Amino acid sequence: MSGAPDVTAVMGYLSAASGLTPDRDKVSAALAAETASQARRCQIPQDLTDPDNPVDDYPADLSEALCRRVAANLANRGLPLGVQTQVAEFGGVSTRIGGLDREVRRLEAPYRKKILG
Repeated sequence: MSGAPDVTAVMGYLSAASGLTPDRDKVSAALAAETASQARRCQIPQDLTDPDNPVDDYPADLSEALCRRVAANLANRGLPLGVQTQVAEFGGVSTRIGGLDREVRRLEAPYRKKILG
């Protein structure tokens, strides 16, 4: 286990996945937004013995989910309504591009906060 992924780590993840070099400012903004979103939805393990570095036990599955969240965030920026139209042989088919993909839900499942009431 290590700390949460930083901008450099996420850029490496995105470059490996797409073969392109993403814009650092866009990745940084998306990472900040997705880190906050993940923290609201998941219990992030914390090292209570080190108050100066409370999130040094960031698990690999949450790290992977965070990188995937950033990738989805960046991919959906060109689709402000989250809708993409694909032309099929018999006409257009409208497909909604959702927020969290199945893999993010699977990776974050053990850490999801349970909301009661």
